[in-house]
Amino acid sequence: MTGNVQALAMSTFRESVRDRVFYLVAVFGLIMLASTAVLSPLTVGAQGKIMSDVGLGSMVIFGLLVILFMGSGMVRKEMDKGTILTILSKPVGRREYLLGKFLGLNLTLFCMLAVMGIVFLLMTLMAPGTFSLRFLAAFFMAFLELTVINAVVIFFSTCVSPMLAAVFTLGVFMVGHLSSSIRDFGMMQGTVIQQKTSVVIFYLIPNLEVFNVRGDVVHGEIVAVDHLLMALVYAVSWTILLLILGGGIFSRRELR
Repeated sequence: MTGNVQALAMSTFRESVRDRVFYLVAVFGLIMLASTAVLSPLTVGAQGKIMSDVGLGSMVIFGLLVILFMGSGMVRKEMDKGTILTILSKPVGRREYLLGKFLGLNLTLFCMLAVMGIVFLLMTLMAPGTFSLRFLAAFFMAFLELTVINAVVIFFSTCVSPMLAAVFTLGVFMVGHLSSSIRDFGMMQGTVIQQKTSVVIFYLIPNLEVFNVRGDVVHGEIVAVDHLLMALVYAVSWTILLLILGGGIFSRRELR
């Protein structure tokens, strides 16, 4: 990592801290406490599974919120303030700028997930028989999923307005979890156009279900190392592709 990219990444991370995004961690803790209180009348096994499912799902949702509210407007915000021209007037390339912003937001997501993961594991100690290090696999996959979504919002932020970037990113998140179902449903249809369209959607949108191992982990199943490695390669490939495409668009964009 070059010094310029590192400086931009740390600047983005400090900005996220100033924007108080880590307040979401407190909200996450309250949700975990509330779920524990509400589910306490249930049997130990049911209580632990539901609480774990709620906690792991909340991590991804809170990470998505940070990406939508911060990532969608990062480029436009500095364009409106004029600071982007000051940054790019120095020996900083536009691709370096985007990479720094991406890494800074990813650092924010990593720190948030780490703190929420600690809170989650502490809360599982309150439900006997629930605590397990297998949850680390779910944390890892959640980070990979959010990394891909981070790259998606960075890509859209280079070519559309912040509002559209947030909407399109949310759309990718939703379709990404349904892409396999969309493909299978399309293949069952009678027309060739519907079949081809469903296949195109499947390959053009990241299949985020690759990273969804929450159900397996909650029910005590071990996630295979091969699957973790495959998911890592898949996430890195999509991230690199989206950053390259976003950098190509941004390098040709007229800045005002």
